[in-house]
Amino acid sequence: MKLNKKLKAASLSHAEECFPAECCGVIVSGEYIPCRNVAEKGQFQIHHEDLAHAEDQGEIQAYVHSHPNATTRASDLDLLQIELHEKPWVICAWPEVDFQVYKPCGYKAPLIGRDYHHGYQDCYSIIRDFYNRELGIQLIDFERKDDWWSDKNHKSLYLENLDEAGFYEVSEPQYGDMLVCNVGRTEHPNHAVIWLGDQWQLKSEESTSCFGGPLILHHPYGRKSVREIFGQQWQERVVKIVRHKNASNNQIIWRTGQEVW
Repeated sequence: MKLNKKLKAASLSHAEECFPAECCGVIVSGEYIPCRNVAEKGQFQIHHEDLAHAEDQGEIQAYVHSHPNATTRASDLDLLQIELHEKPWVICAWPEVDFQVYKPCGYKAPLIGRDYHHGYQDCYSIIRDFYNRELGIQLIDFERKDDWWSDKNHKSLYLENLDEAGFYEVSEPQYGDMLVCNVGRTEHPNHAVIWLGDQWQLKSEESTSCFGGPLILHHPYGRKSVREIFGQQWQERVVKIVRHKNASNNQIIWRTGQEVW
């Protein structure tokens, strides 16, 4: 979409008003509608009442937010959410005045080296994406607040969702199995890794050689997703080894582009 002077002026005015926090809003019928940002830190989340009010006025043409003290370059989380919303996104930089319009283009965060954003790109998100891209299995998603695992009264999200997600417990891991783990001081199992064994190569993206093993793929809290050796430290963290009910017939071991059953 094209941004006229009126839209740019309204967006910049809102960005200046909210600075140093991010502003956010939507464009409806060619008009910029400012909204409240209820995100706790470093991102933006439009207040549900403001979004509902905007939708009452017409179809949302684009979502707008600012990058304070930064460029208009979209973060990987921005790119991911553009695909989820299936609408253009406008990013305005403030106080370095600049605009960039992004449209959905089929972006997918890589399995290896993605940034961490709890609830969007975290240890369970990489499980879901791996199963979808590598095994052709769709897993359920569930809402999860950051640090839920520290509350002993909270639902144990990994353990209590295993059956619904189609997993059952096994004694020995094979390629693609999920290992549910305790990491750090926690009231509930709070992490999961994917068993790769000796298979460092992924079919859905190019990946550099990774020597040693056995290997796991996972997304550590606050860090980039990685493959690493499953050593003694990880063995001590494992609570359950689980396999998806549809995985047995989907076991494809990828070596140099060949399928071995």
